Amino acid sequence: MPLPIKPLPIIERWDCHQCGACCRGSLVPLSAEELSRIRSQKWDERPEFQGRDVVVPDGWLSSTYRLAHREDGSCVFLLPDGACRLHKELGFEAKPLVCRMFPLQIVPRDNSALVTVRRACPSAAADKGRPLNEHLGIARQIAREGKLADGTVEPPPIKPGEPRSWRVARRLLETFQRLLTDERYPPVRRLVHAATLAGLLMQAKTRSLSDQRLVELFDLLETHVAEEAAGLFADRPPPSASAGVLFRQSVADTVRLLPGYVARPNWHERWRLMGAAWKFIRGSGQVPKLHPAFPETTFEQLEQPLGRLDPAIYQPLTRMIETTAVSWCYALMNRRGWSIVESVWMLSLTYPIGLWLVRWRSAGGGPRPEYMSDIIAALDRTQGYAPLARGNQRRRLRVLSRMHELERLIIWYAQ
Repeated sequence: MPLPIKPLPIIERWDCHQCGACCRGSLVPLSAEELSRIRSQKWDERPEFQGRDVVVPDGWLSSTYRLAHREDGSCVFLLPDGACRLHKELGFEAKPLVCRMFPLQIVPRDNSALVTVRRACPSAAADKGRPLNEHLGIARQIAREGKLADGTVEPPPIKPGEPRSWRVARRLLETFQRLLTDERYPPVRRLVHAATLAGLLMQAKTRSLSDQRLVELFDLLETHVAEEAAGLFADRPPPSASAGVLFRQSVADTVRLLPGYVARPNWHERWRLMGAAWKFIRGSGQVPKLHPAFPETTFEQLEQPLGRLDPAIYQPLTRMIETTAVSWCYALMNRRGWSIVESVWMLSLTYPIGLWLVRWRSAGGGPRPEYMSDIIAALDRTQGYAPLARGNQRRRLRVLSRMHELERLIIWYAQ
């Protein structure tokens, strides 16, 4: 039986402002029906599409297809004014399901599904538009078509290899939600509290505990987490060298998700990226030129404190973390097999990654609010990005937590 679809209990706003950001660099997979429909439209017979594919295989030897890109990474159907050609000429229903749904996202739970927005959309990141409950009709329609809320999902494990009932998973997700939206503390403190609780829970021997005792443990740890984390803010030491390596590897993966980043599918590009990856591991000297909008600088310069910034710079990042925490999409979407604890670690790491990217984008000048749109887009895209959803990333997070370096990274880059 389909789950009822509801908006978040906090107000999100969005409307399409035809910026075209979602049509640049995004991979749009096609169902068999969508592929057949687009081919039947005979785009190849139009002069402007002569010699150009509008659909391409979704990977080597793949039997599935996706919309093709131009050389600059934009969709073949993107018009100069930011409109979609499919939509403009054939109507909204002519677009693939993925395009019609974005940036709306359905997050199924145990007894309902919440609709939220992907903040890779600049208008969603800025909360620009109508309240999301005014989009519920189209969200429900597309969810029915795509069968996006057709039944209860299995709860994620609370820890690696420790699945529990929805009752326990729900209580833990609610605990992290309270910590991450606690307005008594600034965002950096909330994230440190959440990362600390996740680390304590990871260390605890919980397998033999009943569900009731485990829920009681969550409550106990929540009451002591602020005291446990307080000492971390006294000295604010820099992360260790080994933590820096793991952190910069995560940053390098995220850079590839920035709007405007274009990877050329050739060996020269692969060698260039291998060289850049090695420089990120070393973390010294010149930062590789990976994105046209990011200026030349050194790794050493990016370790300098930002100081007091315009609140408009922090707001989109804080808002993304809050809405993600309330929707639970960080733990329920696009990272199959991850536990709640690991998902909290990854969500916490997005904060220092975002502030590291702010340092890089503004190198040689002051940080500006308009820089945040692309950075938030990249952080949002990590949710479904394979290199940041595999075993390597889980191991990085586990090591950072075990060394108590995750909290240091959050505090250090928030300066």
